[in-house]
Amino acid sequence: MRVLGLHAHKGALRWAVVEGTRQNPTYVAHGRLVTPDPTQVPALMDWYESQFIRLIEDYTPDKVAYRLTLDPDKEQLFYAEFPFGVLNLLAHHRGFPVTCLTSRSFTPSRLAKAKGIDIKAECDTVLGVHPPHWDDNQRYAVLMAWFEVGDE
Repeated sequence: MRVLGLHAHKGALRWAVVEGTRQNPTYVAHGRLVTPDPTQVPALMDWYESQFIRLIEDYTPDKVAYRLTLDPDKEQLFYAEFPFGVLNLLAHHRGFPVTCLTSRSFTPSRLAKAKGIDIKAECDTVLGVHPPHWDDNQRYAVLMAWFEVGDE
């Protein structure tokens, strides 16, 4: 299975593509897209829609998964929550599965790993380090994809 993982944060959308299985994942690609002005919400949502469409068409994932921010403040809503409403509408119109997880779901058990394992370090060990912009925000997108590749 091929999964597109997404993580939106202030100023950027991080994405990653992982394929294979949870036990045998393969890194495909990743990137960082700098977002336009978050105060121009309609234009920002238009930008997100076009980026989601481009990523889906370029990488033809079997599934899309995103990291959802819990308890966002008003400013965070525009860049960390609203875009995924656009994504869910695209998924509905195009008929592809989309799922979300919160930060509380980022646990070693999701990857069938022992409790206490640092999953960010495990991400680097199993899938490698791929500059540029390889930081925790990028790892969140990679982990989202890895969590959802499935067991078969």
